[in-house]
Amino acid sequence: MTDVDNPPKVIQLTSTVPGEGKTTIALSLAASAASAGLKVLLIDADLRHPSASRVLNLLNEAGLVDLLLGHVKTQEVVKFHKAASYWVLPAGNKTQNPPDLLGSDRMKSMVASFKQSFDLVVIDTPPAGPVIDPIVVSQLSDKVVLVVRWASTARELVKQCAHQLSGHKKIAGVAFNQVDDQQAQKYGKHAYSYYYGSRYYKRYYSE
Repeated sequence: MTDVDNPPKVIQLTSTVPGEGKTTIALSLAASAASAGLKVLLIDADLRHPSASRVLNLLNEAGLVDLLLGHVKTQEVVKFHKAASYWVLPAGNKTQNPPDLLGSDRMKSMVASFKQSFDLVVIDTPPAGPVIDPIVVSQLSDKVVLVVRWASTARELVKQCAHQLSGHKKIAGVAFNQVDDQQAQKYGKHAYSYYYGSRYYKRYYSE
């Protein structure tokens, strides 16, 4: 991501399955960039399970959904997080149609506007395995970081998600998370059946 001639301004975080720590990486990336002196905006675009909004105590606040529906103005929902020194756009109210909102012309226009107002925009999106939301948002992102939980997520799933997100060479790389140096091991196919069978994974399809 260190392209000095054309540095990425919109970086998207996603994972293959839930529980890989993508939100933690997104929050850390935003905080790191802010500490380096950049004007940073973190957007919680995980409209199904808005973990970033919950961590930042903005879960019940108006946000992205309300902004896209035209119920609020930008200055009413983009809030400055003093502790981390960056700006935040929480997920906002629930919606039954996340892909439609995230793929709307209004979302496209909004991200373009934020690119002009901020040095860096970090977008936290849902896992790419269960839902199409991250694929939709990737059309608006400069680069995508795929977060993978070390020695847990099946390589077949990672390969599948990387292929889905690989359009226009937008994948900046893979961030291995929760690495245990002493117990590091090759991925096993047992993880494949575990994640596909988990109730949390299935909920992404039904919600």
